[in-house]
Amino acid sequence: MLVSQISPEKLLIAIFSWVFPYILLANYLERSLLPFRALCYTQSDLLSYISSAGNVNECIQKYHYPRKADPNCRLNIRPEILHFPKVDENAKKIVVIRTAPNSKDYRDFIRSTWKSHFREIPVVFVVGKRKSLELNEESDEQQDVIQFDFTDSYHSLAYKMVSMYSWILEKLPKVEEILVLNDDTIVNVTAIRQLPSRDPDDLWLLGKVSRGYPRLWMPWLTWHVHGDMYPNLCYPRFVQGSSFVISRGAARALLNNICRFPWIHLDDIHVGVMSSCLGIDLIHFDGFDQHTFDRFVVFHYQYSRNSAGYLKSLWENSELSMNNP
Repeated sequence: MLVSQISPEKLLIAIFSWVFPYILLANYLERSLLPFRALCYTQSDLLSYISSAGNVNECIQKYHYPRKADPNCRLNIRPEILHFPKVDENAKKIVVIRTAPNSKDYRDFIRSTWKSHFREIPVVFVVGKRKSLELNEESDEQQDVIQFDFTDSYHSLAYKMVSMYSWILEKLPKVEEILVLNDDTIVNVTAIRQLPSRDPDDLWLLGKVSRGYPRLWMPWLTWHVHGDMYPNLCYPRFVQGSSFVISRGAARALLNNICRFPWIHLDDIHVGVMSSCLGIDLIHFDGFDQHTFDRFVVFHYQYSRNSAGYLKSLWENSELSMNNP
């Protein structure tokens, strides 16, 4: 009844009233993507909360045709481990932090701040390797680093994570949930402890669910994906890779099926496609990948990397530094 009393002009203004504030407040990349995101929002099958799972092979073709999976794929085979962390084998949860060998300043920032708040939950830094950079002394001293024998790079993030899942599934049989983080994050440990519990054998990821995002074809952007790698204009729903919780069941499903899928080097997009086809539930939870200190679960700025010193100063000036349970 109320809608029928509004003129068409006022209705249009109400529908598009968000556009001007969005243009003013969003960063340059988001503003540039607005027309393409609007187009992606017309593709209802990619926006759906209902999984595309059914015939997995047909689903893979939907996203990747005419690409085929690499017949020589070895992503499901765990590489040699160069350094092992010290972890309680009875742990039911684990925090995994993706970091680069040369990012010791970020690891030290985490060790000196929020890591100590996870008293009963092991926190492990996962890295690959780089030439002329040894982690022997740090690993022996801290005992919280797992290093795999492959070249560490931005494009190897998905391999890094399935390698870590493989190790957890084999060595930590009681782990039910895995909290995955980037090293440029601040964690509200109290909020993490208050997350709703779910069946660890079910297939789910929990974090910031994004949808309606186009493939970025501009080669100068970090998130550029060539059309030969992903032929569609728009991505399916995916969980932002900077911070999320994954169930043991979902980690196993990703590991067991990763070689069925053509490779996409952006790990969150790759997992988004796999989740759509394998029936992994993507659960949105406010507060993940949040760039303000207002009721956050995991603080992270997506479009640039805050320095370790800046993150430490944020922590030290926050109430979180005083609330060590």
